[in-house]
Amino acid sequence: MPVVYDRFARFYDLEYSLKEDDLPFYLDFADRCDGPVLEIGAGTGRITLELARAGHPVCGIDDSARMLAIAGKKLGGLPEGAGEVELIKADMRDFRLERKFALCIIPFRAFLHNLTQADQLATLAAIHRALRPGGVLAFDLFVPLHQVLSRREWHQEIPADELAEPEQGVSLTVDIEHDPARQLLSIRNTYHQAEGKKSSAVMHYRYIYRYEMEALLALSGFTVEAVYGGFSEEPYDYHSGVMCFVARKAGGRRR
Repeated sequence: MPVVYDRFARFYDLEYSLKEDDLPFYLDFADRCDGPVLEIGAGTGRITLELARAGHPVCGIDDSARMLAIAGKKLGGLPEGAGEVELIKADMRDFRLERKFALCIIPFRAFLHNLTQADQLATLAAIHRALRPGGVLAFDLFVPLHQVLSRREWHQEIPADELAEPEQGVSLTVDIEHDPARQLLSIRNTYHQAEGKKSSAVMHYRYIYRYEMEALLALSGFTVEAVYGGFSEEPYDYHSGVMCFVARKAGGRRR
């Protein structure tokens, strides 16, 4: 898959640094699993740094060097006693790490950047190798809602005052194209800056239905333990718009 987030990197925190609804979910699983955490799609460190502040050792991988560079600059702000953080540039489909992890997380639907079934299975195989026996995989996806995906394209405008640092004067327009035959969303973000300057970048998601995802996990050697309808571990509800999966690699003791 192409490295798309290099083009988003300098604007990413403007759009997403205030997102925090998923933090308690991933922090709680890190507490439960009591061991080093592997984060797929670490980006600029939004969740990585919170895990470290809570004392958890974290290895974050991402294929964008520019996103990881921003995360790396934030490490100096961690308090004494924070967990060790390692940031590695790697493709989620093909990475090998020396140590094994108690928990792997894939926050903010990053798994959907796998655009083919071969990509999806390769990513799950790489995660399976990286986990200890009995290790846990936790991640979230959006629910492919019919009323949304019945559309073929749509447009959204986000003014500067809805972004994290409105004083920068950057606004955003989003144009989405939907290919239902391939379950593919193509999303173009255009960032409007001062003096009429614009920067655009395109990312792609291949959305996944609940039982499609459960089958992929089973094929990859995982047992699905739960599918939640939100980050408070509420029962799965199609209309919630969120799917949180918890799966376990065979072996080891359950806590």
